[in-house]
This record gives sequence, C-alpha cells and structure tokens, in this order.
Amino acid sequence: MQEISNQEAIEMMNRCKHEIMRLRAEVNFLGPKAEAYDNIAAVLRLLPQNNRPCSEDIVWALDKRIKELEPKPASEKID
Repeated sequence: MQEISNQEAIEMMNRCKHEIMRLRAEVNFLGPKAEAYDNIAAVLRLLPQNNRPCSEDIVWALDKRIKELEPKPASEKID
C-alpha cells in the first residue's frame, strides 16, 4: 500500500474543506427558500415535521489536522 505524504494529505484536506465551505454557503443561500417551502407545506399539511440532527464540524476537524501535519517554522522546532 502506498502512503501519501503530509503535503498530499494537507492538499486533499484543503480541497475537502473548501468544498464543504462552498456547499455550506450554498445551503445558507438556499436555506430560506427551503424553510419557506417547508412552512407552506406545513400550513397545508403536505409534509410531516421533523428535527434536523447536528453533526461534528468537519471543517474544524480538517483545519485542526492540517495544522498538525503542516511543517513547523524553524523558530518553533524543538531540538
């Protein structure tokens, strides 16, 4: 099995992070429209009401791991 370097892992995580952030922006843009639709549907009793689950903030986790894997500047390295 071939292992990837830290730099390759960082690049992959950065791509994932930016894609998640782009999708979150899209959700924020479309959210009010979806909420209005849900409200109309609820008034008309077309859809059942449900709660939205919460999940771990993946962008935060990726950012944390990127910082752990990035090379430290020479002034921060401990000999």
